[in-house]
Amino acid sequence: MLWLLLPVLLLVYLLYRARRPRVRPWAGVWLWSRGRRRRLRPRWDLRLLLLLLGAALMVLALEDPPLGPSPLVLVVDASASMAAREGAKTRLDLAKERLLPLLERTPEAVLVRAGERPEAFGPAPGIALKGRLLELEAQDREARLEEAIALGRRLLKAPVVVASDAPPPPGVEGYIGVGTPQENLGIAAVAPGFLALGNSAGRTLTARVEVGGKVEEVPVPPGGFARLEKLPSTFTARLLNGDALDLDDQASFGLRRPGVVYPKAPALERLFLLLGTAPGDEVEVRIGVPEGLPDRPTLYLAPQGGNPVPVLATTPHPLLEGVALLGERLPSPPPPKGPWQPLAEGEEGGLIFFSEKGLYLPPLAAIQDRPFFPILVYNFLRPYREVRSGLLSPGETLLPTPGPSFLPKEQGGAGRYLALLAAMVLLLEAFLFRPRPEAQKG
Repeated sequence: MLWLLLPVLLLVYLLYRARRPRVRPWAGVWLWSRGRRRRLRPRWDLRLLLLLLGAALMVLALEDPPLGPSPLVLVVDASASMAAREGAKTRLDLAKERLLPLLERTPEAVLVRAGERPEAFGPAPGIALKGRLLELEAQDREARLEEAIALGRRLLKAPVVVASDAPPPPGVEGYIGVGTPQENLGIAAVAPGFLALGNSAGRTLTARVEVGGKVEEVPVPPGGFARLEKLPSTFTARLLNGDALDLDDQASFGLRRPGVVYPKAPALERLFLLLGTAPGDEVEVRIGVPEGLPDRPTLYLAPQGGNPVPVLATTPHPLLEGVALLGERLPSPPPPKGPWQPLAEGEEGGLIFFSEKGLYLPPLAAIQDRPFFPILVYNFLRPYREVRSGLLSPGETLLPTPGPSFLPKEQGGAGRYLALLAAMVLLLEAFLFRPRPEAQKG
């Protein structure tokens, strides 16, 4: 509505001038000359000033500007890619510079660090959270922006502004995108005997990797990955030319003996001795039917089962790597309670089930001598046997590309007060310049 301001003021001025009486020089040349000289002198016209002020206030009332800064929820991406260098600064440094003015002027704010586990500060006056903002560091494997936004909105009902190098999440009122395309090489994954390298550049780059005192050169395709194989089963690797991001330049892979607690049974004792486990309670083996999701890694063995039926279908899953189940005949265990999913199914339903941190198998007596049993248990224990260090986050190594920035539209509130003030100005003009009655003739 502000584009109306100049036309409205011009219209008021022209209408006012059109209604003023014109000076007629019929009183003589002397009066005409004198009047002309007086008209050239600048003088204040209070009535015109009041009319212009009232019109300007009415136009501003239509714009309905905010009364003052509004509360904000500021969500800051703390994933590792925000530590990528942009010249002499990092992406996180650039985000802090752009967020700081918003934070300092807002009367109430919540600051949320969006990492693997979102963390919130506030509600508090924005200036009180300045130190928290400046202390933030970027090092997490991912930024759970949606969870961070939900956390901030629970703490403060206010517009959300997200600062990130990833595209803006849907539904946010404001977004500050930081970062430009950068060339980066990084170690994206490690496993027994090999590692994977990622390349964020738009051209093929050659990675120089040091493993065990030996330097290997690996070409990595643009925006993709390459493997370095035939490494020792345990190793430490260092990238010598990582470019923009330092956090993904070093990684290692090792093996450990997980601690397992299990019921006394000769078959289980032989199995866990063969798998090289240690006594402990990191992983539990339990005979029983699952009553829900386990709170720690748990292998369930059904207490009893039905008649053996053939396995007709399996679900693709890392637990079945190297396991051949199709055609095996297994007894149907009692169905588990909770969000368990079938890993292997027969005609009447699931025969083996899995969940987060859980695996549910038929009775031990029915499977202890089957070839798939030790492989399946090994696959279940594998995440707890392997030790990885380093960033190992392919999405962060490839450095996300931000979208265009936008800020939340400020809420109005001053329009009603401006309209009231405009009315008061116009009433004052009407009172001061009201028509005066002509003097009665005697």
